[in-house]
Amino acid sequence: MQLDPNAIKQWLKRLWTACADRDNRWLSRPCTIAALFVLLVLVKSCQGIAYNYTNECRIYKLGYPMEEARALATALNDAQVDSLVARNEHDTIAIPVINARYFIADNFDRYLAYHKVDTTVNSIDVIIALVNIGADQDRESSAAPCDTTKGQLMLVNGRHYLDQNYKPDSLVKFSKTYCYEEQKAQRAVVDAFMAMQKACKEQTDAQLMVNSAYRSFNDQKGTYKHSIKGYAATPGHSEHQTGFAIDVTSREHPMRWPFDTSKEGIWMREHCHEYGFILRYPKKQSQIFGFAYEPWHLRYVGKDVARRIHDEDITFDEYYAYYLNRN
Repeated sequence: MQLDPNAIKQWLKRLWTACADRDNRWLSRPCTIAALFVLLVLVKSCQGIAYNYTNECRIYKLGYPMEEARALATALNDAQVDSLVARNEHDTIAIPVINARYFIADNFDRYLAYHKVDTTVNSIDVIIALVNIGADQDRESSAAPCDTTKGQLMLVNGRHYLDQNYKPDSLVKFSKTYCYEEQKAQRAVVDAFMAMQKACKEQTDAQLMVNSAYRSFNDQKGTYKHSIKGYAATPGHSEHQTGFAIDVTSREHPMRWPFDTSKEGIWMREHCHEYGFILRYPKKQSQIFGFAYEPWHLRYVGKDVARRIHDEDITFDEYYAYYLNRN
């Protein structure tokens, strides 16, 4: 039989009222003392019964030290605790996960599950990043339409796609002085590039050039068909269709890989965030987004967001998941 803590509280309240009533003559001094003793015992029992039902106690019974159980109970909601308890084990990465900088509580169960499935990933930060961007889910079944209402912060990648008929409302041409053939992009991109190339020219004496900018869905078909695997997105999954992405080289180093190690290529990677651009596919984070390193591919996100991504050393996918898309 399970005791109802609320019923016990009501009974104890009535008993206390009776004990405190001086006109209640049937309660002698010895009887009052005994009643108070019983009251204290029942209070303690009620507290113990109630504690057994707390998330902290449920987690503690899995083998977590009390301090860890308390931390997990604080970080997780009831449904997440239920899922943890259902595992019926002491998972060693649970505490490092909730202490990770980009921890999202709604993804807690997926973090633990991913660690079990892919034992080659030992870094908690990488597990957090991969799950946050949806890399733990099947790409085709979890693919979703791009939220174009986010404007320059719309996310287009292997799991977020644009409709084949999507085209930016307003595209502006780059000056022919700064592109190898006619190229267009969003107005903010063109303005930011012009400011960036001017600063680069002043500091490196090299002239940045736009190799590729806006590409339609059909344009991307041709690019994908003739590209090396890992260096081009499938049609609908390319940022170039947004009008916010550009591929940049320089007049002095028009080939992409020589540009990577050139003084202007290095300058661009170090300073592009000052003009609202990010290096979309950095070398050390290729595992996170699934594309090869592209030192020439810039994405415009605005100065504030670009600065945060640069300072926190994260990808745009991670920024989107943690700062824009979590509940």
